[in-house]
Amino acid sequence: MAGEKKIFIAEDDQHFCELYQMALGIEGYNVLCAYNGKDALDRIPQENPDLVILDVMMPEMDGYEVCRRLRELPDFALTPIIMLTALATDDDKIKGYNVGADDYLTKPFPLRVLKAKVRSLIERKNIKKTAQAKPEVNVGVPQPTITQEVVKEQPTVIREVTAAVPAEPRTPVRTIDSEENLFKSLFGGTIPEGSNIFVIGQIGSGKSSLSRLFLAQGIKKKEKCMFICLDDDPSLVRKDLSKHNLDISAHENQNQVCLVDAYSWSGGRAASTEKFAIKGTLDLSDLSTLIVEAGAVLGQTDQEKEGGRRVIDSISSLFLNFDLPYVQRFLAFMARSGHFARVSTIFVVEEGACDSQSLNNIKYIMDGILDIKREGDRFLARPQAMKWAVAKTDWTDITQERSI
Repeated sequence: MAGEKKIFIAEDDQHFCELYQMALGIEGYNVLCAYNGKDALDRIPQENPDLVILDVMMPEMDGYEVCRRLRELPDFALTPIIMLTALATDDDKIKGYNVGADDYLTKPFPLRVLKAKVRSLIERKNIKKTAQAKPEVNVGVPQPTITQEVVKEQPTVIREVTAAVPAEPRTPVRTIDSEENLFKSLFGGTIPEGSNIFVIGQIGSGKSSLSRLFLAQGIKKKEKCMFICLDDDPSLVRKDLSKHNLDISAHENQNQVCLVDAYSWSGGRAASTEKFAIKGTLDLSDLSTLIVEAGAVLGQTDQEKEGGRRVIDSISSLFLNFDLPYVQRFLAFMARSGHFARVSTIFVVEEGACDSQSLNNIKYIMDGILDIKREGDRFLARPQAMKWAVAKTDWTDITQERSI
């Protein structure tokens, strides 16, 4: 089983290392990481992994040298090694093979390709070990019977969703101005850079409009902004943002705004023409890579720390398409990467998208939680919790923002 196999990754870019760790971890592998070649060479013999992944360009010692030295160790003469690099020439690949690499991946690459190569190399190694260790069979001697455990597929459980009873109308405390800092208004003060905010409410409560206002205000303040489109076509998002007197295409051309298209993959739509778009079936590992690539264009990395804003609308669809642990790992990665890059991120979700326990687990990794609801023709929001101060649970009328 994959869970019994250990993989060691040496990659100096922490974001990519976490992506590989998430992608392979969800497959059941035990994944360890090092961020430079020397540390990798010191730790790999101690950890004795079943497969090694080496980035070529690393500080202190490059991947070629790590690979060469590993091959000099008897215990690692046959251990599968995959080289990762942005160098794409044949000479670079030949150099990797000459020092003992089994396979070579040129960046950027789909994570499903990495997973396929890892699985293939480990299976090939297992076949070799089995062939070498296969005992000689004596004719006439009874052999032990091997019983294969049959894993029964669990039935899909469909939850019955009960409509929530509308709350009694409450008078909003005040109305925020469209040019006022949205989070400062709702949370009663300045929030720390890199905060992760969970926006939750029923369908039609104004969550998406609130998130677009948040991004529009950031663009007007000349902050770097990203919108990850899960539930809406990017063209519709551009149209909504343009209602705030913004030329979104111009901001995109200036690398101030990026739209990541994770919407067009569904519904049998034509291939997306967006610069940052999922090709083929949506995979959360590939989506994470795409977001990192868009972040690099904006300077939203833990090295450049340009900061800014991000919106993921809506993570509810992820619960419908992926196993819960996979979604939780993806959200944890997004929260960490935003925090280290000083990017404030809104995560939009519908009430009832997952069970209360799972929702609480996700809330735990957030810095602030914002409730939003509709009462008649009014749209109200209030902070449920925040880590940097005591939340004031007053409702704020945000109706006029939705109509902009």
